[in-house]
Amino acid sequence: MPETLAKPAAARWRPYGGPRRRDGIAALVMLGPNVALFTVFVGVPILGAFALSFFAWDLNGSPTWVALANYTALVHDPLVSISVKNTLYFVAMGVVPTVFIALGLAMLINFSFRGITIVRSLYLVPAAVSLAASAVIWQYVYAPKFGLLSYLFGKVGISAPADGFLFTPGWALPSLDIVCIWTTLPIAVLLYLAALQRIPESVLEAATLDGAGWFRRLRYIIWPGVSDMTLLVAIISLIAFTASGFDLVNILTKGQPIYGTETLIYYIYSSAIVNSEWGYAAALSVLQFVIIVGILALLATARRFMVRRP
Repeated sequence: MPETLAKPAAARWRPYGGPRRRDGIAALVMLGPNVALFTVFVGVPILGAFALSFFAWDLNGSPTWVALANYTALVHDPLVSISVKNTLYFVAMGVVPTVFIALGLAMLINFSFRGITIVRSLYLVPAAVSLAASAVIWQYVYAPKFGLLSYLFGKVGISAPADGFLFTPGWALPSLDIVCIWTTLPIAVLLYLAALQRIPESVLEAATLDGAGWFRRLRYIIWPGVSDMTLLVAIISLIAFTASGFDLVNILTKGQPIYGTETLIYYIYSSAIVNSEWGYAAALSVLQFVIIVGILALLATARRFMVRRP
């Protein structure tokens, strides 16, 4: 009689589904509420704005189908080009400094020195203040003649703008950028600090013993170690600057001087709330969505080049 061979362990009976199925169910249970909320509050409004962009509607009566008329109007509207230019300038001049300043502050905070506790407390102050309150605070900083910045300019012999920094062409948009950088830095610093603490101290110490200066350590150890977090910081900063383009402009400048701070999101607000052109505002929203997606694609591409090894 032939011997009965024992079944291999892989062929033995397992409960239906196994651990992989249970892990999938657990992940679905945990992610389900977030996916549902994202769909309701992000996905549906995006699709609704896209659908509304083909209609003309002033909230009185029913929407009227106008096909591509709203998009045709975008091409011939001079305020669209102005607002897009201001938005791109506002984002570029805000996101890039935020990334580098946040990395520098995170590297500073990551070291232990006398007074580090005070520094770690101070950089979190903007996070404890709302964006509206920050705008009011900076309004007094930028005020003409008696503002803090005008006072400091006078102390070093520089003439401050007579109309104030917020209402002088060439000064207004950079002034808003400074406010937004100030409010965005805390979260950016925290993210970089988390990334820096993942880099083993032994690697940095070995590089120092081998004669690597601070620049080489930054180039070959620190920067590759935080490159993944850099993309996340840039994305969060992009979202912050895009959203803050409305709050800060609405509180501080109202799009002035001479549309110098008219960002795209503020123009969307003006078209919808002030002028009751909801279809046109929806078309502007679609344009802003396309711009944001394009910038995200550029950031992802830039990251691949930044971390590419020789």
